[in-house]
Amino acid sequence: MTAKTLHQTEGSIRATLTTLVERWEQMSKGAPNFGDELFIDEPTPVQLQQFERATTYRKAAADLREVLRTGRIPHGLMTDAELDAHGASK
Repeated sequence: MTAKTLHQTEGSIRATLTTLVERWEQMSKGAPNFGDELFIDEPTPVQLQQFERATTYRKAAADLREVLRTGRIPHGLMTDAELDAHGASK
């Protein structure tokens, strides 16, 4: 692979990952927002599942944005093998 091809491939991967992040953020907006207020009626199990799923999407999007911004995998996402390789095992 030439440097130009490698750069194009990296750009394509970054564009794809950015699109994925945007999609996850879009998907997370459809969930109910409970905020910090007290509930008059308890949320239904479906609403709680939607809220938890949206929270997961937001977290995944934030993690991926961090990887794209810094070029490094956040500590919380590293596998044990990666932690060992970087000398930061548990």
